[in-house]
Amino acid sequence: MLNEYFIVANSFAAPFVSDKSEAWWNGISPEDALLAFRKEYKHPCGLYCAYLYADANAYKKKEQPLATYMAPEALKAWG
Repeated sequence: MLNEYFIVANSFAAPFVSDKSEAWWNGISPEDALLAFRKEYKHPCGLYCAYLYADANAYKKKEQPLATYMAPEALKAWG
């Protein structure tokens, strides 16, 4: 069964001048949905980071994301 999740992402120019995007994405699990989002993400600079939430309310209430993606360069920068 597919579940719907809310994703907030930043383009690779982050953290200083990135483009923020928000999307609803379907997946069997949070990890599955985030992986599918990563594969489909289209931006000239690429994907810097993405946070997946149960829904937009969870994001707005600053709850912990269910799944997170950080580009290798982001991991180096933020240690």
